Amino acid sequence: MRRLLDKLNKNLLLKVAGFNSIYILIKIGTGTVMSWVLANYVGAAGMGVLGNLRNFTQGVWSFASLGLENGLVKNTAEHKENPVVLKKVINTGWTMSIVTSMVAAIVIFFSARWLDQELIAVDADFSLVFKLFAIGLPFYVLFIFITSLMQGYEWYKKFITLNIIISLIVFLISAYLSFEHNLTGALYAIALVPFTQCLVGVLFWFTRVKAQIALKELLALNFDKRTSGQLLKYSAMALFSTLLIPFVNILVRNTVRVEVSDVAAGWWEAVVRISGYYMLFVTSLVSLYVLPNLSKDSSLKNYRITIVHFYKTMLPIVIAGLVTIYLSRNLILSILFTEEFNGAQPLFKWQLLGDFIRVITTVIAFRFIAINDLWRYLTAEVLSILSFYLLSIYFIPIYQEEGVVIAYLGNYLFYLVVLLVLLRKELFSKIKVV
Repeated sequence: MRRLLDKLNKNLLLKVAGFNSIYILIKIGTGTVMSWVLANYVGAAGMGVLGNLRNFTQGVWSFASLGLENGLVKNTAEHKENPVVLKKVINTGWTMSIVTSMVAAIVIFFSARWLDQELIAVDADFSLVFKLFAIGLPFYVLFIFITSLMQGYEWYKKFITLNIIISLIVFLISAYLSFEHNLTGALYAIALVPFTQCLVGVLFWFTRVKAQIALKELLALNFDKRTSGQLLKYSAMALFSTLLIPFVNILVRNTVRVEVSDVAAGWWEAVVRISGYYMLFVTSLVSLYVLPNLSKDSSLKNYRITIVHFYKTMLPIVIAGLVTIYLSRNLILSILFTEEFNGAQPLFKWQLLGDFIRVITTVIAFRFIAINDLWRYLTAEVLSILSFYLLSIYFIPIYQEEGVVIAYLGNYLFYLVVLLVLLRKELFSKIKVV
């Protein structure tokens, strides 16, 4: 037992994973209750509508922050011992993002009625949801900068603690509004998220964080043209995916609604929600451990050591978790949802297999972000997003609701092949790794 504890203390990845697992368990617990609330008070068709709004908000949030999160984490990790350079990078990124978020807010505010008709398309008028969402965009940007700084400084416990607090508060607000006002409350709950995140994030920073540089210095409105050019490469990488993927998901979901039914779209949304809970464990670990590690040392040797260490440490845990979820799928659906969602059972096997390949590809692909390789990143993403859309259009008419998750698995298998080709030198060239 003592040897095991010593190993855990020496293995930073396991330490981060252990603490992060507390957050994931809380997220799963609140998500379980929230899924039950939505299933009972919103229904399968309402879940499909919520899926469209979530995809839209995710894309716009990324656009408002210019997708700079990974770039900010990398630069903070790289320059945290050089306050002058760090301030210049953060100031420039903040100036760019706050201007972009305000422009986006104005456009969405005055397009609210059209967006309501296109994305929600129910009898009631929800244009006010989009107006509230627009006002919240600058608040979301501030939250992203705070959390990116915390990740870059490698304040793992503080970052995870902040996320736990926010998850609990957002859950309470969302559950109450959904319980009291059904679909209307659930839609407004999504629009209120940025306000909650920002308020809690700012209070947490000023009460729990002791940084070498004051937050007001980091978030000054200063602009450096050369620095902006470097940051825009990260923007291009992030924005391409975070804008196009939600858009494609909306197209695919609408295809399911037309070719199969609104209820089937809700089944897919339910499986995606479940997937999101456990995938959060992996994606947050990659952001907390892999990206800062590769940013501090972008050498080929460190890249291989990092991905091998991640696979050896985490893949057995991931496999065990996915197998457990598959064997418990009926129980999970019965706890989280109503009998209306029993049709989602056949979707699990394809989704879980796709998620396993996604874990493998996510770690490999962070090489592009670590070395700011825009063109190879965009090449991989274009091919991946295009393949998911084309495979979905092909498989949905044939396999109905299962077609979308078969396409999901096929897409990630194709993406893995693309990454192996693009990163063949980094992965397979001869180098001594100890």
